[in-house]
Amino acid sequence: MTDHHDPADARLAELLGAWCREIDEVPVPSLVDPVRAVDVVIAAKKRGRVPAPPDGAGTRPPGDAREEAV
Repeated sequence: MTDHHDPADARLAELLGAWCREIDEVPVPSLVDPVRAVDVVIAAKKRGRVPAPPDGAGTRPPGDAREEAV
C-alpha cells in the first residue's frame, strides 16, 4: 500500500479550517433573554402549563431558577 497525500484532501482541510475560524470570529447575539425566559417558564408553571420533569431527570436546579439565569 502506498502512502500518498491527495492535494484535494489538503485543500479541503485548509478550506474547512479557514471556514471554521471565520465562523468563530463573528460574535453571535443572544437569541433569548435568560431572565425573561425564566419568568415566562415560572408563570407558565404557576398556571399548570409546564409538566414536571420525570423522576430522576435532574433537569431543574433546586430553589429559584432566576438566581441561576443571571
